[in-house]
Amino acid sequence: MTKQIILGAFEELTPNFIGNSWSHERSDTRDFATLEYWQTMVRELDAGGFDFLFLAEALGYPMSGEDVPEVVLREAVQFPVHDPMTLISGLAATVDRLGFVVTASTTSQHPYLNARAFTSLDHLTGGRIAWNIVTSDNQVALVKLLGQTLTPHDERYRRADEFVELSLKLWEDAWDDDAIVYDKTTRTFTDPSKVHRIRHDGHYFQLDGYYPSTPSVQRTPALLQAGTSSAGRAFAAKYAECVFISDRDPELAARNVKSLRELAAANGREPGTPRVLTDVSIVLGDTEEEAWRLRAELDATPSRESGAALFMGWSGVDLMKFDPDQTLADVSTEVGQATLAIFQNGDESPTVGEILDGIATSIGGPRATGTPEQVADQLQAIVDTTDVDGFLVQHTYGGPHGYRDFIDRVMPLLRDRGMLPQEPREGSMRERLTASDSPRLPLSHPGRANQR
Repeated sequence: MTKQIILGAFEELTPNFIGNSWSHERSDTRDFATLEYWQTMVRELDAGGFDFLFLAEALGYPMSGEDVPEVVLREAVQFPVHDPMTLISGLAATVDRLGFVVTASTTSQHPYLNARAFTSLDHLTGGRIAWNIVTSDNQVALVKLLGQTLTPHDERYRRADEFVELSLKLWEDAWDDDAIVYDKTTRTFTDPSKVHRIRHDGHYFQLDGYYPSTPSVQRTPALLQAGTSSAGRAFAAKYAECVFISDRDPELAARNVKSLRELAAANGREPGTPRVLTDVSIVLGDTEEEAWRLRAELDATPSRESGAALFMGWSGVDLMKFDPDQTLADVSTEVGQATLAIFQNGDESPTVGEILDGIATSIGGPRATGTPEQVADQLQAIVDTTDVDGFLVQHTYGGPHGYRDFIDRVMPLLRDRGMLPQEPREGSMRERLTASDSPRLPLSHPGRANQR
């Protein structure tokens, strides 16, 4: 039986998200900071049948020594970058169906303020919002910009666990479903007996009071997460409804998918939980030869210096400080462990020079290259081999129209194969991501523990 996949568009509120595609002649990201730029994009995604727009986040760039490398500013290596949460209300008012995933960090945010923001967005989007939970790989930026101390990797997940635990108390336990009365004759807006004081005295957070935001469509936004370390997988197995992976090796991806679902089952979660998506870079051509020429053209766009800067932003490791003949096999980091692990294969680890020469081709998930039919074949093979549930599609060329070729030339083929529904999915983000028949968290989720 053919699996129907979920499709998201993978973006960040920056002119240059992955690689250096902004400088390609076909890209146009000059107006990335305007609402009109994103409105044009979401209209195309909505009409084309995408399920959601996924907005990654970067709070800043990690300073190397006393300053940010000049290439970061000169070549826009994920800098400038703006706040993605500010986009959502305007985009939700632009299109009526498309969902939105926005990233927020459990290391840089506070549970109460973060919960209130997501409740507000869940109301304003009619339940079309999801939270991509991250622990902030970019620890150096947090130290420099927010005055925080460097938090070890596994401790960030312990903090994240408590962060989400408290958030779920606010979303699920603070208000009864029928607390809103809105009776003008008795001047009763809310039944006081149905609003509950929340107390939390934890290691990282303390709270004692009432949550002021009324229950929204989903109450708890759909929960996504992207960590694949052992701590990240344990966290995902407990809380995540959907997990984002970035494994280019199909066998490794298949193992990770299987492991995530086994861990979730051990936590008492429903079968098939969590759903798993992988990012994918797609380059199309009228012929296979043209597609590979375009792929090589894109791969050659980033300079070696900007590639090293991108790598440091994702992993915390400055390649320019290493001997080009050295490998990263014995290097450790408290930040982007998954990124670093791609290049740590024991005696077969590539040298730093080889990484620098191929940085554009090395970071990120699977790559599909060819004619529309060949790309559809490749996407189907990824699903069949790994059992992922869908894709986060990277734009080929930066700009509002970066997904047009994929929408026009590949998605119809996927529909013909039964991999996409004939009519785009609707409903809340939870319903479209998990195929649930309810916008609420399932009873098997720890957020509903007191309601079972």
